[in-house]
Amino acid sequence: MAHPYAKPQRAPTTYNDKYVVLYDFGDADHNEAIDEFKTLLQDLEEAGLDTEVRPGYDQSLLVFVKAPRELLGHAVHKSRVKDWLYGIIPNHPGGDKNTVVKGDYEAEDILSVYHLVNWPKDLGGAGITPGIGKWERVKSIFPLHNTEVNQSLLRHLSKRIFLAPEDLDSIRDLLGSKVAFYFAFIQTYLLFLSIPATTGVIAWLWLPRYSLAYGILTSVWCAVFLEYWKITEVDLSLRWGVNNIQQVKVTRPQFKYDKSYVDKSGRTHYYFPKWKQISRQLLQIPFLLFAMIALGTAIVSVFAIEILISETYAGPYKFYLEYLPTILLAVSLPYITTALEDAATWMTDFENHRTADLHEMSLTQKVFVLNTCTNYLPIFLTAFIYIPFGDDVVPRLEAVLQKLLATVGQKFVHVPFRVDSDRLKNEVIALTVTGQLSSFFEENIMPLLKHKLSGWYRDYRESRSQEATLRSIVPDEPNEAEFLARCRNEATLPLYNVQDDISEIVLQFGYLALFSPVWPIIPIGFLINNWIELRSDFAKISIEHQRPAPVRSDGIGPWIYSLDALTWLGSISTAAIVHLFSADKFGNGSWAMLPVTVFISEHVLLLLRVLVRSILHQAGSERIREDRNQRYAHRVRHLEEMEATKRAGLGLSVAERERRKSILVTGNDVFWTKQVEDGASEAFGVDLIRQIKRGEDSSSREPKID
Repeated sequence: MAHPYAKPQRAPTTYNDKYVVLYDFGDADHNEAIDEFKTLLQDLEEAGLDTEVRPGYDQSLLVFVKAPRELLGHAVHKSRVKDWLYGIIPNHPGGDKNTVVKGDYEAEDILSVYHLVNWPKDLGGAGITPGIGKWERVKSIFPLHNTEVNQSLLRHLSKRIFLAPEDLDSIRDLLGSKVAFYFAFIQTYLLFLSIPATTGVIAWLWLPRYSLAYGILTSVWCAVFLEYWKITEVDLSLRWGVNNIQQVKVTRPQFKYDKSYVDKSGRTHYYFPKWKQISRQLLQIPFLLFAMIALGTAIVSVFAIEILISETYAGPYKFYLEYLPTILLAVSLPYITTALEDAATWMTDFENHRTADLHEMSLTQKVFVLNTCTNYLPIFLTAFIYIPFGDDVVPRLEAVLQKLLATVGQKFVHVPFRVDSDRLKNEVIALTVTGQLSSFFEENIMPLLKHKLSGWYRDYRESRSQEATLRSIVPDEPNEAEFLARCRNEATLPLYNVQDDISEIVLQFGYLALFSPVWPIIPIGFLINNWIELRSDFAKISIEHQRPAPVRSDGIGPWIYSLDALTWLGSISTAAIVHLFSADKFGNGSWAMLPVTVFISEHVLLLLRVLVRSILHQAGSERIREDRNQRYAHRVRHLEEMEATKRAGLGLSVAERERRKSILVTGNDVFWTKQVEDGASEAFGVDLIRQIKRGEDSSSREPKID
């Protein structure tokens, strides 16, 4: 199926039936590499796949895997039938076990090829799992980028202010529903951001600082956006035919089960006790507490030193010492977070999730908690420790610092402490604006520069090396050189993880939900950033990453719960900030009434969410109603067919009735065959009626005794 954004080509290259397996044998000896490579080709060919081998960079091979038309078409049809059996789609796709069909879009065919390469042999695949088990030297499996379609679609997206549903369909057709849901999420979020951006400008120009009205409007906006997205998610999952797709997810190769069994329908189940999994998952509670304490200790320490030096110290080397906390944090935090993320990875593996989606989500959520602590804790410290209690806390810290400096022979010059009323706003600006800019640079510029530099260095090293390389031994054919150069380049690119991009947007939503009254024009920066982000992320996938397998998803997964939690925390944080800092004397709000304010704000938000959810769910969407009506029509049609069969049985002819009687007589059910055999059902029933009535008449004639 030709993609709507594809341009005509002189020699068209199809991308929907191929995969590339990158095999790196640099750390293997001669015989081991040969045996392993033979096994790789044998497993692929046993799955019915065609293979072609070309040299890659260094000591690696590119195995091009192609699914024959009949095999691919049968796999696509089998996948559709499976979706129908599990209720993912309402209509049977038709055909039989030998049916061969063409994918409705490019990603559908690519997904079937991915299944043929990656799925275990008992499900019809080759069982090639990169980096796992005997395939540790298989670095990746990936489909090739459809470069022309990528460029055409990117040009189209750059000309649109907001994306239409058809644009999201095009992304789904190219990259699959899992990636498309991210773009749908950021697009919906982008549309909604226009509201707080407008109200934020109004609040910044005309309303007082820490405006209660703006805080309430933002909390309402968060609740409405979240409930609207939940409906949009269902609507898109029905539009793309992936609603409840998690029911058909296969078991991860790393899943360690206690036993397996086959049910009556022939399905194989892998059993791992729930109590074991739950007990392992409970270990993340002490882990997250430890991680938060470790990160909190580092951030609080640096925060305290920074305040002391900038606010109270006026001695020598102050200019250099002011940068010391930032340097300490910049140096230590990556090591701390890397160690904690490694621990989170190990713990997620230990939890033994059955599917890849559950494993990925569990790991990403742990990392999200760590990022939340890193990003939000400095603002909370400024808002609820530094400004309200700075007069008490800072002098104590000053005394400790004075003792430490005295031990190294430095004299501490005391400067009277004075709370900086703009520090909270500056903290929010620093962590949002500069954070967005640095994130864009780290995501889009740094990987591109790194990849270019590594490519130049690799070419330089090969040109100076005296050793023979695969490409010098087997040079490329002239008509393949350009194509193979692009394939080798894609093989060196990193894998794309959509969860990282979703996490970034959810963190951004948290800034808006938690701290919007501090600086009301935050949403404008987010609006501009996300408009660019939506397009740059598509370019990032197309240029800086391997093309992801178009695996299917019915939404953004557990990130819904993160948005729920941030919305709830936002109602508390917004109420507390407005209560404390909107008083006439800055930062001198009544602490005694703060719990009351927080309690009222929290429960008002909960009631508001119930109301919004009720209204939006009653309104629903046209597609949800259409799907509900379609499924109801199927059930009604089935009942009507049963009723028609029943009525046809009641209107049998005399000959048909006699035939059925003869069938009953030949049966083994004595209860039914006795009277059928005698032909006395009618006479027997009449006799019963007469006997009962005769008994009633005789009892009515008996004399009554007073």
